[in-house]
Amino acid sequence: MFDKCTIEDFDDFYMLRCDEENIYWTGHREKPDRDKLYKWYLEQLKRTDRIMFLVKADSLDEPAGYLYLDIVKNNGEIVAETGHGVNSKYKGRGIGTQIIKFAVDYTTNELKHINKIDGWILEDNVGSIKNVLKNGYIETGEKKRVFIDEKNGFKNMKRYIYEINRR
Repeated sequence: MFDKCTIEDFDDFYMLRCDEENIYWTGHREKPDRDKLYKWYLEQLKRTDRIMFLVKADSLDEPAGYLYLDIVKNNGEIVAETGHGVNSKYKGRGIGTQIIKFAVDYTTNELKHINKIDGWILEDNVGSIKNVLKNGYIETGEKKRVFIDEKNGFKNMKRYIYEINRR
């Protein structure tokens, strides 16, 4: 189940952002400061260029993941960039695949002015790379270096894109 994030979802979002794997893959060393994350979260909800979704487990109404869709300009083209995380408890159950499929479907059906979805993924995040490729993204060969706090150094990210076929 996918729902746009609301103020009432903060506790679930905070729990997801405190997940050890989420901390690692977002490049941090420790769980976020609750008050700072709350302020950040409120600002994100006000943005017109970011849509945030919370993913709930079907049976338990438990937070299983989250998705950001950021509307950005890339080389003069408006694209949707994705960012997502999955609760470690739900790893290996296809939640990440469902999140990326939802991002494609939502962008295709609701954001009709966008024809491309970007995903920047750390080179060693094999699970996310397999996920986007399985969902029809292609690797562009484009890379960028980013500082990762957890590693106290730089790592490469690769760009993957999904092109929406609008006939």
